[in-house]
Amino acid sequence: MNRETFKAWFFLFRPWSYTATLVPFLVAAGLFGSASSHWGRWGLGLVSGLFFQATVNLLNTWGDERSGVDAVPGAVRTTPQVHEGLVSMRVLFVAAACCAGAAGLLGVGLCFFRAGGAWQVDVPLLAAGFVGFLGSTNYSTGIKFKYRGLGVPFVAFLMGPLEIFVAGELLCPHPTFAALSAGLAPGAVRGFGILALPVAALVCVIMHGNDMRDIPTDRLAGISTPSTLLGPRGALSLYWFCHVLPYLVCARVLLTGRWTFLLPCLALPLTVRTLWKATAVYRSAPENPPWRGLERASGGIHCVFGVLYASALAWFRTCT
Repeated sequence: MNRETFKAWFFLFRPWSYTATLVPFLVAAGLFGSASSHWGRWGLGLVSGLFFQATVNLLNTWGDERSGVDAVPGAVRTTPQVHEGLVSMRVLFVAAACCAGAAGLLGVGLCFFRAGGAWQVDVPLLAAGFVGFLGSTNYSTGIKFKYRGLGVPFVAFLMGPLEIFVAGELLCPHPTFAALSAGLAPGAVRGFGILALPVAALVCVIMHGNDMRDIPTDRLAGISTPSTLLGPRGALSLYWFCHVLPYLVCARVLLTGRWTFLLPCLALPLTVRTLWKATAVYRSAPENPPWRGLERASGGIHCVFGVLYASALAWFRTCT
């Protein structure tokens, strides 16, 4: 493999984006890790999750190229390797299928375990894995959630509460009840949902920031996203809401005396800077804001806040 081919595959796999899978697993480790010894299963589950994300990344490029989205005048080609002929569409699809197969096989294997001398199936984990498989293969292909205005909320669900649930289930059974035993919220299901909100919101703004940049070209291509439906002003309001929501969750927990949740607030300066820049760009051209780099900035915040948030959860668990 020559240098150009290696570089092409590096950009197609987009390894810098894999923190979107790592953060939910770290949050689950912070929530349930102190009560578990199943770190091997957690690690294998993380590998399966990374294969799922690689599948999404590859199929996203394949689907965009087939649909002609990137051919619209002015569209930003984030991965032009296929268009430039460095990688063929057929090879790209085969690579995506191999990643999906590896993720599926490893995930199914983790759903079987021995208890009382007999093999049993973790049905909740199997069901969650199946939903994840459908999501990764239907984002920009098949059902094409991305093109129907459902990409952002669907990714927020898949890489927020669903992945945290999967990682928690690998560490210990019934993770929602582990959240209840942690004393972080008065109800297991409600408590788990609240604690998963920051991760869902921040992975949401990564996708939303990308859609904000592409409002003009997505409209030309006939693609529906929350940004094209809301318009620049509404898109900016949603961007603000999703950035601020994680800190509101931390404030809610802080009111109950869990002071470790001050830790994620160390990411607040990054958030303030990103929101200020996004707002300044909007004010410079309200009808067609030239937003650039929002997804990278939001991705950095997602990573920093996520690591601090997982640390706060782990710190709280070790102190109780």
